[in-house]
Amino acid sequence: MKVYFREISLPGTKSVKCAGGCGRRLNRQKKFFQTLNPFNKLPDGSLKGIEDIYLELRESIRQWRGEPEFCKNCNLTDAE
Repeated sequence: MKVYFREISLPGTKSVKCAGGCGRRLNRQKKFFQTLNPFNKLPDGSLKGIEDIYLELRESIRQWRGEPEFCKNCNLTDAE
């Protein structure tokens, strides 16, 4: 038996310069999501509501936007 839980999602987008020093402009997008299910709880043990999930997703997007991004060329030179 499969149980499907409702997915709550927000798209995250950012446009930043490459942190590798080349100065290229990078556009990134990512889907942030959580499901509305009985196992998704707040720290006090109560179930998360839709608004609680949206608040956490917005915070995750804010943190992600602050992270540096590297273009594929700079990422290759850092690995060597």
